[in-house]
Amino acid sequence: MPPPPKIAQVHRSSQAPLRLGLVIGAALSGVAIAWLLIANRLPALDRLAMPRNLAAGALLIAFMLVPVYRFRKHPSHVFSCGLTAWSILTLIYAILQIPFPRLGMRMGTFHFFMLGAVLLGLASALLWVAQVFRSAWWMASQPIQRSWPKKTGPFVSTCWNSAKF
Repeated sequence: MPPPPKIAQVHRSSQAPLRLGLVIGAALSGVAIAWLLIANRLPALDRLAMPRNLAAGALLIAFMLVPVYRFRKHPSHVFSCGLTAWSILTLIYAILQIPFPRLGMRMGTFHFFMLGAVLLGLASALLWVAQVFRSAWWMASQPIQRSWPKKTGPFVSTCWNSAKF
């Protein structure tokens, strides 16, 4: 017997951050591997080191902004998606330290992971605060609707009829 549609929808929506995180993690890993190989295996491009580093950094930031844009109404999804992607990138970073041993001298694997986790936590918290302010602003802009007692019913009609104004 298939599960009710509501449960299936919740299950599907909870998989979206994981799936997107896996895709973004693969893209981040590809950028990092290309960046490292170009920097270390093509000495003819050393004069273009600054533009290369800026382009690779911009690609990493652009890929990490995808979950922020995609799940802007769900800060917890932003965090889980980003943490999945960053975990894959951290795994690739740890593997890349084998052929490039000096890579880990600047920043260890744990510090690299924590850098991403803290930045993702900060982004998620900022999205949550922005969402709270947005909903408070929306609630403040709504007119107040007051409900007056209806003049119907046995008790109300008796009270209204017997009152002398």
